[in-house]
Formats: sequence, structure tokens, C-alpha cells
Amino acid sequence: MATADSDYKNFFPAQRKTRLPGGYMGKILRVDLSTGKLLDLNLPEEPLLRKYWGGQLLAEYVLLNELPLNIDPYDAKNLIVGMTGPITGTGFTPGGTKMCFVYLSPATRYTLGRGATSGYFGTSLKTAGYDGVIITGAAQKPTYLYAGEDKIELRDASSVWGKGTRDTEEILRAESGHPDARVGAIGPAGENRIRAAMLVNDYNHTAAHGLGAVMGSKKLKAIVVWGTKRPPVFDKLNLIEAGLRWRKAIEPRKTTVKKRLTSVGHGEDWGAITKLNWRSTIITDETRGYDQNHVVLRPCFQCPRMCPWDVQIGEGRHKGKIGHFNAGSEWQDTFYNLGFKGNDVLYLSERINDLGIECSHFACGAGLAFEAWEKGILGSDRTDGLELEWGNLEAAENLLERCARREGWLGNILADGPKELAEALGGEAKNWVVHTKGGTPAQHEWRPLLSQMLRELVASGGMKPQGAGGKEPPADLLYREKWGPLDPNQPDGWTHSHLLTEQIRQACGVMGACWFALNDKPPDGVQSMVDSLNATTGWDVSLDETVDVGHRSIILQSVFGTQRGWIADHDWQDVGPRFLEPIPDGKYKGFTIAKWLPELVYEYYRISGRHEKTGRPYIDTLQRLGLEEFREWCQRD
Repeated sequence: MATADSDYKNFFPAQRKTRLPGGYMGKILRVDLSTGKLLDLNLPEEPLLRKYWGGQLLAEYVLLNELPLNIDPYDAKNLIVGMTGPITGTGFTPGGTKMCFVYLSPATRYTLGRGATSGYFGTSLKTAGYDGVIITGAAQKPTYLYAGEDKIELRDASSVWGKGTRDTEEILRAESGHPDARVGAIGPAGENRIRAAMLVNDYNHTAAHGLGAVMGSKKLKAIVVWGTKRPPVFDKLNLIEAGLRWRKAIEPRKTTVKKRLTSVGHGEDWGAITKLNWRSTIITDETRGYDQNHVVLRPCFQCPRMCPWDVQIGEGRHKGKIGHFNAGSEWQDTFYNLGFKGNDVLYLSERINDLGIECSHFACGAGLAFEAWEKGILGSDRTDGLELEWGNLEAAENLLERCARREGWLGNILADGPKELAEALGGEAKNWVVHTKGGTPAQHEWRPLLSQMLRELVASGGMKPQGAGGKEPPADLLYREKWGPLDPNQPDGWTHSHLLTEQIRQACGVMGACWFALNDKPPDGVQSMVDSLNATTGWDVSLDETVDVGHRSIILQSVFGTQRGWIADHDWQDVGPRFLEPIPDGKYKGFTIAKWLPELVYEYYRISGRHEKTGRPYIDTLQRLGLEEFREWCQRD
């Protein structure tokens, strides 16, 4: 709650007195589901917008000041705060699509939950005239929010309660009367409070990590947005020029149809995927049949990278089935992890998205269940007759349905998470589980990669982690970063590389951009992004200030956890043992980050201005970032 010196006093002024920077619509929509009250709030004054920008940083600042301590994630008092950023929706930059939601994580119960989505949802909220939403309370019956430039109202969602995300999107779009309305909805998983349930929007996009579960606890089925407004920009010509430079920087990372027809997913970049509950990494014929499919790329709003895609399966038992996918490919590793190959993977990936279950939550829980079945620890008495054999399509599809609806002993405990299943199974099964503080890492085989593993460990556990730096610093920051190249097999320098990338990616999201559209390696990769922000807003943000804004977001993220009992030691102590095991096979066989723990975690917190074991920021860190109002939660010695 706000202190005497808090920026939050009069944060949303009744009448603004300073310039509204370009890129902003000027309003936040506050929704009280308990009372049905809808209220427009003015954006903060310009100095505060310059400090907090938007996205995760602005949203978590609101959450920190409004969310009570010592509540359950499913308490009606848990807030959902969703914010765009100033470059969201201008249309002149790549990746200007991001909207970030924050809340108390249902997966960990004590850290920040963060679900960020791209596509057209955030840009369309701005066309309705809003920069963000604050959702409080809980409805008495299934409800959805319609936020349009024509009207703002809460509507009955009884007709779509129980339906998947695909049908819900189609029905509510038609009900809105606007063919170009955008819908973010939960499926049965969110309704039944699966702890890692997602919001799914625009068919191809998700805001994962428990947002859907919190919405379900509030009986909020969906948010529908529509409008025709456009955010103003300060300097259109310079914005166009900076946007073109940004596009040039990401040109090497553009997706192609050929890649979608041949690629095993993100793990192809380093040659390892998750298989058989993280017990094998070797890529074989997992893509068999992909080359027979029909693929259409589905770009986000005005972004040339072309990450999302649709598929019509062209062979086998799923021939003719349609799938809609986003950029990350975690869903591919999810089903490789259960022993599947080829178009079975794409078929099941579409099923999990329609149900609204975060893929890594299911992959790590179901993977543990399949291994426990293999080893005789889990029998048919607790699977309701399902035979959990690797690659058993019927079993996997039934288990997805049961998880989404909390049906049966196994479905109900999978809904809570892999950590809970391991505890219930007991014995050796506790050593076979993958989790991070009760949440789950993004479903890729990160274990060979030092920086990526550090990222997964120090993230809140209730959000998609950011960071994971490269062997050398970004070209635009060579004036201040004098290091590299780093050795991928030795720990020296990787904590700093990770922190720097985390700061840049946080800043990217906070300004309203997607970091899939960020290529910080070549010259002008970061500078063009910052120049786009300045041309949009009329500010003069420097590269150093950009890094500080990202750091500000990182610190508030950990303050949120500190307030609720998190300490940095949990990052390496509360981890599923399988995640830290030496890699079992393939070209990385025997490698593990564990031999450098906890020192890598401790070093990360030290260099970021926090205590190595508690994670609390030092007072000088708060002062440097203008966050002194949170001194109550700083490290005292």
C-alpha cells in the first residue's frame, strides 16, 4: 500500500496537468466485478510515465500498491493489472504489440505472476481508447468484459462457460457485432482453476502462467476489445525512420514457411529437445510428416518477423485438422516429452491451446506421471484405467481433458502442478520432477545453456522468464560493456550477460514491444528500438536509461516476492531435482549447471544490487532507481 512518500498518492489524477506523451491513449479502465462498477482513470502525469513507461513495470507498480498481503491467488482481492506500452499499436515498428498482465501467481502462491501476449489484443485495447485495465473483485456468475469505443460493459458469459477458447472467440466476436473485435478468453482449464491456465487471444497467442486461473476464480470468461482509434505519435517521420532501422535489425530472424515444415522447434538452434520426462535430448525423426502439411504464417500487428502460424495437417490420422500456434514452440517440446512425434505433436498442441492449459505445466506433470507408470509407481487405480505409455495418443488426450476439468485423482493433482504430483507419489518420484518454485520452466531443453538455465532459476516461477545473455555484449552497448567472448562451458561472466539481457528485454516489454522482435546483437539493434520510443513519446531516453528502466522492473518484481516470503535461496533450493541432473545423452552428456550452484545465483543477486541470499534490494539500489518508497523491504545489513 502507498506510503507517505509514494508515487502512488494521486497516481491517477482527476485532471492531468502535464503533457500526455505520444503513444498513450490517456485512460485506464478500472473494473470491479463484484459491484459491476466501471471507471475511467486518467493516466499518471508525464514524469511518472517517464519513470514507469507501461507494460510490466507500470502494472506491477499498481499491483504492489493495491494488492493486500497474505491472500490466496483465488481470493477476490487478487487483482489483475494489464498494461500496454507507448509503442503498442502505433503500427510503425516491429513488435509493437505487447500487453502484460500481472497478479499473484497461482502456481507458486507467493511470487509475481506475469502473462504477456502479442497479436492484436493489446493494440485493439488502445483502439478502444485505453492503455490498460485494472480488474478487481469477482463476479457472481460467468461474465465477460466488453471494452469498445462504442460502449464499456460487463456481459453474461453463461452461453460460453464450459467451451474451449476457439469456440468462445468465435461466439463472442459475433456477439459484439464487430468482425474485427479481438477476444482474449479462458478455456475449461481457467474455469476449473488449473494453476497454470492461460488466456488465449487471436487464436495464435497466449498470456500464460496462471492468468487464466485467476480469471476463472473471478468468473471472468473473456475480455472483448474493439475500436478504431489510433495512438498519437510525437514525431511521425522520425518514428518511420527508426522503425525501418529496427526492421532491418530483425531481418535475419524472420520466420519462413519452410522452417515450419522442417523444424523441431527452438531446441533445433542448439541441438537438444526434451524427451521422455527430460531423460533424453537427442533429435531424431520428430518432424516426420511435417513436410506434408499446409502452413500459413500469421503475423502480429505490423510485425515482419512472422512468428505465429496456422497449420492444416496433410497426412496420417489427423489429416485435415487445423492448428493455431504462437512463436515459442514450447508446445512441441511438451509432447516430445511424452514420447510423441510428427503430427501427433501438432494435433495435441492444438488441443492444449483450446483447453487453455500452459504447456510446460502439463509437460512436467504428465511426464512425471508417465515415468511413474513406466516404473510401476503409478497404477491404473489412480489413472482411472488410462495406460500411460509413452506415445499413447488416447491416454494423453484423455489426460489433457481430465486435467482441464480436474477429473479423477490424477487429473485433479495434475491441475495443481508437477511438484504436487511428486509429493503425492513420494519416494523416488520426488527426484524425477521438473519445477521451479512450484512453477515450471519454459518447455525447452535449457540444461546445456548456462545463461538460459540461470534465467529459468531466478525467474519468479510464475512467469515467462526473461534474460539469458550471449557470449558477447550487444553491439550498441560496447561503449560501456568491455567483456566477452564468454566460454559456454565455464561460469565466468554469464551472470552479468544474463542480467544485461534481462534489463534490455524488460525495457523492451515495458515500452510495449515483443522481445521476439528484439535483436540486440547487431549494431543499431537496441538503438533503433530506443529511437522508436523517443520518436513516439517525445522523450530523450538514452541507452543507459533504458537499462535502468529494465532494472527498475526487475527490482519491483523481486520486492513483490519479498513481501510474500520469497528469498533468493529458494531459486536453487526449491527446484525439481531432474532439472539439475547431468544431461543424460547426446552431445551435452554429463553437463550440468548444478556444480556452480549456489554461487551463480548468489553472484546474480550481488551484481544486481540485492542481497545474495535474501534477494532484498539494498537501499542504494532503491535510491538509484527512484524506488525509495519500498525501503521497508530492503536489506538492512
